[in-house]
Amino acid sequence: MAEEGGGKKKLILIIVAVVLLIVIGAVAFFLLSGGEEEEGEIPEEELPVTETVEPLEVPLFLPLESYVVNLKDGRRYLKATIQLMMSDPAAMAYLQGRMVEVKDAVLSEMQTLSAEDVAQSEARESLKLRLINVISGLFPTKPEWEDPEPIRKVLFEEFVIQ
Repeated sequence: MAEEGGGKKKLILIIVAVVLLIVIGAVAFFLLSGGEEEEGEIPEEELPVTETVEPLEVPLFLPLESYVVNLKDGRRYLKATIQLMMSDPAAMAYLQGRMVEVKDAVLSEMQTLSAEDVAQSEARESLKLRLINVISGLFPTKPEWEDPEPIRKVLFEEFVIQ
């Protein structure tokens, strides 16, 4: 009886590991291939966030940890580990001091997703833009840093649907 339960656990761990490797491979392929986005579903006011930004010589990364949320259909969930690529240490320190608000905003956005949404790459890109906008909304109206858009990218380290 104990061996049967242990075998099931091993099988589940193997399946989870394989799925994780596939997701990591897909994310790596997408990031390295520099896939083209369609602008049809993204509102125009969101586009400048990613199109007018110059590459950073030394980017700063702010980890937001892992999030597990139930998807809209209620039968599946999404686990995502997220980091922000930032351009300014003062903006990064500002967000670190308000991490509870940041996490709440991220969870609120992620809970609006359905299983179909997260399966489409366009929806994931749209989620990244929405996360940039909602987190940027936490900044003061007159920040003490020079860069008006210090959040350059949202990066998914892990994006698993189960």
